[in-house]
Amino acid sequence: MLAAMFFFFQSIVAQEQVVTGNVIDGETGMPLMGVTIVEKGTNNGTTTDFDGNYTIEASPNATLTFSMIGYGKQDIPLEGKSTLDVVMSVDAEALDEVVVTSLGLTREKKSLGYAVTELQSEEVNEVKDYNVANSLVGKVPGLVVNQSSGVGSGSRITIRGNNTLTGNNQALIVVDGIPIDASGNETGGSIFNSTVTGGGITDINPSDIESISVLKGPNAAALYGSRAASGVILITTKKGKMGRGLGISFNSNVTFENPMFLPDFQNEYGQGNNGAFYADLENFGGSSWGPRFDGSSQLYYTGEDRPYTAQPNNVEDFFETGLQAINTFAIDKGGENFSTRFSYTNNSTSAVLPNSDLQSHNFNLRALIDLSDKFHIDSKATYFTQDIDNRVNLGTEGVLAFVYRMPRNVRIDDLKKYKPSLWEDSSMFGDEYAAISYAGQNKSIGNPYWMLNEDMNDERRDRFLGFTKLTYEFNDWLSLFARVGGDVTNSRTEYVQNYGHHFFYTGRLNYGTFKNTELNGDFLFSANKDLSEKLNLVANVGGSLSKRTSEGVIVRGQDFRLPSRVFLSNTNIQTSSHNPLQIKKVNSLYGQLSFSYDDFLYLDLTGRNDWSSTLAEDNRSYFYPSASLSLLVDRFIDPDKDFLNMLKLRGSWADVGNDTDPYQLFQTFSVPTQGYLGLTVLNGPEVRLNPDLKPESVQSSEFGIEFNMFDNRFFGDFSVYSIRTTDMIYNVPVPPGTGFSFFKENVGEVKNNGFEAVIGGTPIRTESFKWETSLNFSKNDNELVALIDGLESLPLNSLGSFSVRASVGGGIGDLYGTTWKTNENGERLVNAEGLPLAGEVEKLGNAQPDWIGGFSNTFTYNNWSLRFLIDGRFGGEIYSATSSYLDGAGVSERTLQYRDGGVVVDAINEETGQQNTAEITGQEYWGGYSGITSNYIYDQTNVRLREFALNYRLPSNVIDGIGLNQASIGLIGRNLFFFHKDAEDVDPDSSIGTGLSGQGISLNNAPTLRSFGLNVNIKF
Repeated sequence: MLAAMFFFFQSIVAQEQVVTGNVIDGETGMPLMGVTIVEKGTNNGTTTDFDGNYTIEASPNATLTFSMIGYGKQDIPLEGKSTLDVVMSVDAEALDEVVVTSLGLTREKKSLGYAVTELQSEEVNEVKDYNVANSLVGKVPGLVVNQSSGVGSGSRITIRGNNTLTGNNQALIVVDGIPIDASGNETGGSIFNSTVTGGGITDINPSDIESISVLKGPNAAALYGSRAASGVILITTKKGKMGRGLGISFNSNVTFENPMFLPDFQNEYGQGNNGAFYADLENFGGSSWGPRFDGSSQLYYTGEDRPYTAQPNNVEDFFETGLQAINTFAIDKGGENFSTRFSYTNNSTSAVLPNSDLQSHNFNLRALIDLSDKFHIDSKATYFTQDIDNRVNLGTEGVLAFVYRMPRNVRIDDLKKYKPSLWEDSSMFGDEYAAISYAGQNKSIGNPYWMLNEDMNDERRDRFLGFTKLTYEFNDWLSLFARVGGDVTNSRTEYVQNYGHHFFYTGRLNYGTFKNTELNGDFLFSANKDLSEKLNLVANVGGSLSKRTSEGVIVRGQDFRLPSRVFLSNTNIQTSSHNPLQIKKVNSLYGQLSFSYDDFLYLDLTGRNDWSSTLAEDNRSYFYPSASLSLLVDRFIDPDKDFLNMLKLRGSWADVGNDTDPYQLFQTFSVPTQGYLGLTVLNGPEVRLNPDLKPESVQSSEFGIEFNMFDNRFFGDFSVYSIRTTDMIYNVPVPPGTGFSFFKENVGEVKNNGFEAVIGGTPIRTESFKWETSLNFSKNDNELVALIDGLESLPLNSLGSFSVRASVGGGIGDLYGTTWKTNENGERLVNAEGLPLAGEVEKLGNAQPDWIGGFSNTFTYNNWSLRFLIDGRFGGEIYSATSSYLDGAGVSERTLQYRDGGVVVDAINEETGQQNTAEITGQEYWGGYSGITSNYIYDQTNVRLREFALNYRLPSNVIDGIGLNQASIGLIGRNLFFFHKDAEDVDPDSSIGTGLSGQGISLNNAPTLRSFGLNVNIKF
């Protein structure tokens, strides 16, 4: 259908003369970019370029309409003129900002009774990240993004805190009114081998984004139903403009990436144990508790004697300079009754890890046709394909575990020869296949170069998204649209640990194929009618059908018969698992009544009923209403707008339901591949399902105030909210005697209370210079009020004595662990040998930040512009398991303390009750110290320069001669430096997964990247 539409486009427009001109701001004299010029009574139009210039072909007797948000509209007759310059004046009445809201409907922002933040295309494209979520950091109050690490990894997006224990706390992603599949957005979290995939928003091409609206919480998102209980991110993509003619654009965004920082390493002591060298290869290890460097010739892990000297840059030299190149070509054409836009984007990213990269291609075609003045078609198709080679794994078995703990005397070039065949004399190694690590062969210590060259962790993902929307306008107040959209994702994973691997010597593999689909169909009747001279009603009534499916197959093999030959039939032991087709359906009916009285009082009432296939018949139907009120009081305070352009009071309330995954009602049993004694047996499930599950309930209330002052040069937006979730669906741990590990139940209550604020404006605006600034900050308090009788906490993740929990009286993401054991007087205790003692497990903090903020500034001087974003996270805690392991291995700078002469810990001997007098070595001290959790609970507080962009737009007299309409070049950067950071060794914004289990812990994460590069835009 799209192909037919594409070739169908044609128009016959009378074009009798070319009109050119320039449009400027009447107050500052600066050129205005983006002014819309339309030949009145037609769809023939254009927009001004960077310098305020425009060109349009129009009839000599035509009237041109000039319009731009914030400025008064002007209708100017041509009267045969071929040049028309226009001065536009700021009009407070014209500043009725329009934003995209639920179901893709556009509303005047002043009429909304809830908080909405909208970002424009340049805010996510100037300093571009392949993952759009990372471009939202610091720009939206109340929105927290926890970034994982490694190329192709996703991020966790939460708005106004964690509302539920199910892990489904992330915002719904809606593109052009269609919810998209979110599989892959809750991954990772394993302590041992955490793989964080992408999916959802990570597959959306930032170059195709026109705007992003963030609907915060159930109040703003009630019409989207249960999936929107945690808010919605609405993405509107670009389309061609009717009457614009042919346009071609090219954007190249190229950045070079390096680690923003690395842990501080000591460079005085090398490989060894207890202050001595390793005596032989059999007992060779990977710690750095040897003697002080002296340059003497000592046994090396290869069996040779090498000079015993520091290699201060060995960890730093492991990382390469990464390159991210995102290039977009777009072409659009518009006629009198049609428009079309095609774009192609290529993302070629080489990671800072050797032999790790990402390649993706995005093809997008969108077309709009006015078949008549009443009947309109909007259709889009997007194809996305992505290949990732060697996605980095996090955790104790991840590749970085063997990089950060690298002994301080190991040469990085030696590690590159990770197998005997790479050495000139391979006979000095006893095993021709075993990986060679810095502890020698056949040790449980990996060589990172082996893992990145011999092992495999690859993924290929193909995704198709598309929709078609038909709109019919019955008259000037009644219309109907019907829309159908599809989202199909196919992914293939290949995970291999080759023959000779340090943990699995005979090797193993894991191949998986997965398919996820989402089909959405909806319709909406919209009526916009003046009931009286002052009273207006907008009524929307509609319904939707959502069908989501998933299926997958995994085959596993281990014990390769032929070394270094990786294929399934080359394994001795083979197993498989099949996830049969799972289907979830939700049918919905909804309605909205929006009343407007005299353009100052607005009341919205909504109701929606869902029927979910995942709940029992008696509970599958659930209704949820919402109400919001917006009152513009500026007309009563300052009717002449001498200083107050707009003052709005708003409030809203909503009650939203939330269902669960499919097949959670009736018990099923699995059949193992190999039964006991070859018999066919059934495995009982771990979870006892519940046929009486009820939907979760999320109730939310919000109050706010917004203002614009001093000719709209100063603005503010303040919100307070309260969100209460009950009847959460969760797997509750039970005693083994029940025959199960968990019961699926409706449990507990969670509360989130918070405050959000945005202030900003234009402090300086002259003919050649303008300064625009904005500051946002928000605070959220999360509390788990109750679970069920007898249960005070639920585990989310654990590592040794450390755990992440949801605890009653605390919050979701509470961090628990040991502290240094003390006596009744609070004095620290040691054992009889003088070693530090770990005490009882207790609460040490929470993974959610206390508050977050962002400070953005844009300075424009003639053709130059400078924009930067500073953002911060304040409070909240993170457990740096990375730091604990660094100290235990003796490689951190901290472990220089007590190396010479040992230490007598200032503590009390637990056995005698007397002052400790036992001396221990530095290795013994740090071995005990690193086992106490509280020593590595760090404050998340950090402030950084998140984004920087310095742009120059070429003037018209330069680009006109080479056939360009617009051209600009910019120097860009991301994560340039910290102004302040409390946490040692790690980035407190990072996590080991995008689900709840991955929060609050950093464990051998890939380093946060600092990027510098260029952004080039060209339009023909």
